Amino acid sequence: MKKALLGVVAGACGCLLVLSGYWWISVQYLQKQADTLPSGCQAHYVSRSVQGWPWHAQMQAQNIRMVCAPLLAAHPSAFQVIYAAARITADMAFWRPFSVHVRLVGPMVVETIYDKQGAEVPSFLRVEGSPVDLTLPLARKTAGHAVFLAPFVHVLFPAGASHMGDMVLQNVQGKAFWNMRATQEQSAAAIYIKAQHWGIPGWQTVLEHVQAAVAVPGPAASVWKSVFPTNGGPAWPDVLVQRFSMHWRDLNLNMTGQLRGGDLAHPTGDFWLSVAHWRPFLENLRREGMLSAQEAVGMASMLARITQEQSDNLQMPLMLRNGTLQLGTVPFSALQPVFQAVRHAAQESGAQAQARIHSHP
Repeated sequence: MKKALLGVVAGACGCLLVLSGYWWISVQYLQKQADTLPSGCQAHYVSRSVQGWPWHAQMQAQNIRMVCAPLLAAHPSAFQVIYAAARITADMAFWRPFSVHVRLVGPMVVETIYDKQGAEVPSFLRVEGSPVDLTLPLARKTAGHAVFLAPFVHVLFPAGASHMGDMVLQNVQGKAFWNMRATQEQSAAAIYIKAQHWGIPGWQTVLEHVQAAVAVPGPAASVWKSVFPTNGGPAWPDVLVQRFSMHWRDLNLNMTGQLRGGDLAHPTGDFWLSVAHWRPFLENLRREGMLSAQEAVGMASMLARITQEQSDNLQMPLMLRNGTLQLGTVPFSALQPVFQAVRHAAQESGAQAQARIHSHP
């Protein structure tokens, strides 16, 4: 009995010793990765601590702020990228030995500052909501992918940067890919993302089952030079929109195309918007009283002329010029009243239906 007890104690001590060794090695790795920043970047934080012994190694940084000045800019101080977050945690555990789990706790801010002829031109993106969880590979590789997810994200754009205003995303998840050795026929980066709901408060509209897949083609060095040119400010690289699909009421929307550069606030691109089941959608609007019979017929005729299609699938050109999105020749912002009218009519129709139910128990 005594020998058995000693064996249990010895085994427990051995396990604790192994776990402690793994914890110490993991902590050293996390600290080294945190201190090894890309060239031209500096990180500042109020405090940094390690914890989690003995089960998992966790490093936590409070009120972190990272400032990066790309080295390919004409002047290293002419352009800066600033990232700030309330808290960042990174942890490793023996039950997932080949990955690092990172949690970004907001609010988070991504800010760019471009010194244009002596005048600073700031632009920032603010992210609020639930923490964003990332799963990264253990080692920094030239090619790999990371997984991310967040239950709720509220994105606030700088003034004038988005025609739709702020957006709210629910149940977001996806993967980001990179390949630093990509050839001209490959992609240096790509991202796949999906969200259960995409709310646009300014338009009083909610899109459902949103999915997007985009890629940045070409070698990483070429992409870097296009983003940070030797003359001028930061710019968009070429971006292939392979898929951007969503549901709005009874409509299935899908967009493909290419972003063709332009500075950060004024991109340029060409896309095709496919709208499936638009005729039944107009009929539903007419039946619900949102459109009169004459308005429904007129809108159907107009859409048929725009697309030169008589089928149930519309193909419409979307043009992005100097930061302004257009549906054909119509600015996309002009469609905002349409979305709001449909939303209000749907609410009134629902309220009337509820009133009829309560009046006839």
